[in-house]
Amino acid sequence: MSSVHETHLLAEGITAAKAGQRAAARDFLTQVIALNARNELAWLWMSAIVDTPEQRRDCLVRVLLINPSNEAAQRGIAALEVQNKPAPPIHEPTPIVAIAAASSNLIQCPFCQSNTDSSKLDCQVCGENIILTCPSCDSTINLWETTRCPCGEGLRHYIFFPDGIDHEGLGQRYALMERWEPAARQWDRALKDGSHVVMLHRKLAQAYDKIGRNQEAEFHRQVAQS
Repeated sequence: MSSVHETHLLAEGITAAKAGQRAAARDFLTQVIALNARNELAWLWMSAIVDTPEQRRDCLVRVLLINPSNEAAQRGIAALEVQNKPAPPIHEPTPIVAIAAASSNLIQCPFCQSNTDSSKLDCQVCGENIILTCPSCDSTINLWETTRCPCGEGLRHYIFFPDGIDHEGLGQRYALMERWEPAARQWDRALKDGSHVVMLHRKLAQAYDKIGRNQEAEFHRQVAQS
């Protein structure tokens, strides 16, 4: 079978998964894996539609065996570990000092104004980015504090409080500085908004080519051409 057929089946499987058609998605993705057992995206999407945590873990482990740097699979494994962690025994009430220490990690999301964990890249309520890296120097920018990096790079042209982030524009800024991984993350977020779809698939194909994620690059290239 050709790689075009494999890519077509993968696209159909992802579309079915997004639409909640689990049986159809499982059928398409199973065909992809039968053609190519090292298809990283097929295993990743299969992890989202299987029935049990054990099956989900197996799929995510297979993703990491193919690409140990896959962030989505790493997050999925970490989430499963949290879910499977046994409930702590009942103790005396938590001291006030400990409660204060835990609360110190909370900040107010600059977009939705909800309290969220300052150690997370995205707001746990609205899902918007609250921590970004500077396109110029790669330093961390905490958006609840500032939109400007100490190096002088400003992101105010891409960030609009409380509406959200211009993910497509910010991705282009990263791309101009040849920071392809954050560019891909931003364009992937922009793709979910549903505008400039074909152009975004082309940009994602370029970004994934640059960082050596060839299967994802080919997938976006085929979708852009379909």
